[in-house]
Amino acid sequence: MVTIRKANKEDTKMLVDFFSRMYRLNSEFDPLLMVPEDLEDRVNKVVEKSLEDPNEILVVAEDQGKIVGAARVIIYDRIFYNPDKEAVIEEFYVHPSYRRQGVGKEIVSFIETELEKRGIQLIAANFPARNLIAVSFYKKMGFREIYCRFIKKVY
Repeated sequence: MVTIRKANKEDTKMLVDFFSRMYRLNSEFDPLLMVPEDLEDRVNKVVEKSLEDPNEILVVAEDQGKIVGAARVIIYDRIFYNPDKEAVIEEFYVHPSYRRQGVGKEIVSFIETELEKRGIQLIAANFPARNLIAVSFYKKMGFREIYCRFIKKVY
């Protein structure tokens, strides 16, 4: 049975592994998403910071002591809109052998409960536009598109 919980320092190695896998997968969607050679080091620094930051939430899905999924959420101020805060899922990864079994849905539900405790009403997700599996997943979870982000290489 899969359980969802907040991450702790002991989870750092698996979080780095999972989020690095996610970024490598993202790089397959567009050449502008190529990852650097020191990706794991960069992800490790972010994870270590996130574990200490009160405006970030790190979550893991665990099956019999083995981490099978993870997410990182950042809480941002929305100074020009109401409500004035939103949470954004910046990293989200479920191990391939646990996909399509409800693990992702459980992770999002756990995050939503954590956000409700903090009085944060909005949740968003960032992922490559060409990741149609992610588009479908988030739509099924009740998310809707309200922004588009275009990017262009200048030189």
